[in-house]
Amino acid sequence: MLNLQYVTEEVYTFENEEEIIKALSLDQFQPGTFNPLNKSISYKINHNKCIRLRDLIFWIESDFVRIHLGQLLYLILSILEKVQYIENKGIQHNYLDLNRIWMKLSETSQYPSLIYQFLDYSIHFTGYNCSIKDQNLYQQQASIKIKEIIKIIIDKCFIRIQLKKNNNQEIRNQIYQQILQPIIDLCNSNQSINIIIEYIKQKLNDYNYQYNQKNKIIQSLNIDDNDNDYIGSKRYKLIQNVNNDIKQIIQFGQQYGIIIIEYLLNYSIPIIANNLKSYSLIDYQKKALKQQNIQNERYKELTKMIEQHIQDVVKYNLDEYSNYYKFDINEQEIKQLEQEIINSILQSPQVKYFYNTYWFQQNEQNCYIFAAITKISKKEIDDKLETLFVHKILLLIIDLI
Repeated sequence: MLNLQYVTEEVYTFENEEEIIKALSLDQFQPGTFNPLNKSISYKINHNKCIRLRDLIFWIESDFVRIHLGQLLYLILSILEKVQYIENKGIQHNYLDLNRIWMKLSETSQYPSLIYQFLDYSIHFTGYNCSIKDQNLYQQQASIKIKEIIKIIIDKCFIRIQLKKNNNQEIRNQIYQQILQPIIDLCNSNQSINIIIEYIKQKLNDYNYQYNQKNKIIQSLNIDDNDNDYIGSKRYKLIQNVNNDIKQIIQFGQQYGIIIIEYLLNYSIPIIANNLKSYSLIDYQKKALKQQNIQNERYKELTKMIEQHIQDVVKYNLDEYSNYYKFDINEQEIKQLEQEIINSILQSPQVKYFYNTYWFQQNEQNCYIFAAITKISKKEIDDKLETLFVHKILLLIIDLI
């Protein structure tokens, strides 16, 4: 099995403390650091025990890991049942996406690999009540958004599913039409997710889905590949070499941070998958430095955007205050005030959210970050100016005494 030994910190904001406490208590993903003061929660996530749905889809789409059609259907079923469960308990997740759905592997589970593996897991969600938006995220009820997510899973993964040897393209098309197209049609309709759940359960039964946790029977349908890519296969013999290379990539990337680790993995995995027998590893240092330079330039640009915004708003507010207070505020005090606000914003959970994963890194990233900090920047400026003027008033009182 593959061995992804690295840990990430995922930071999310929330708007309603009562709702987030209820959601976290119900979901029970793993302990998080809850900060009611800045309305945020952070998780330390071990990627050797937890799999982000977007990562799994990427591995399958890249032909890096093997998964049966039966396992894919069961995964979709498990996610649907999770949505149904939380909504039946009165919990709404209005910002669900591929990055906020996680598989937490049990102690008995294997890990996705070049060959078929036994996967035993529970489904968990992060980002409850977190309205920070990236390019593809918008507010929508989970039981509606999940239909879009299911279509993405099917679209990206089925092409890599291996069926029995005698399943030529015509038979693959028939299987797609018989099993998966009806799921897509249900997702495109106004049917409740309960209808989709029952349909998938019926198809698993119709095609004799095998699942025995105790004996770790491979989770497959009677139409799934049952000859290739098991222990002893050609892909199996390459696992150790691939694991060693993945380990090297992670160890090398650790000096740069999680964004670079995930960048190197996402760049390398398709190369490895397409040339399993003869691939050559990338020049880590060259790729890492190039991406690090991109990150640094984006951060500098973001800092300049925030600086300009803070300077403009502080100047405007000081002009407004001058209509009521006649205090001498020198340039050094203003610069110090502005820098404190800028530093606070750059360390805010609203900014840290966009560094949860490499998947958030895009050319328009700073625009989304800037939009996310608008609300907190106003509060930071108001609070700092109020503190400054209270300090000035106290000094005036002391002088008068």
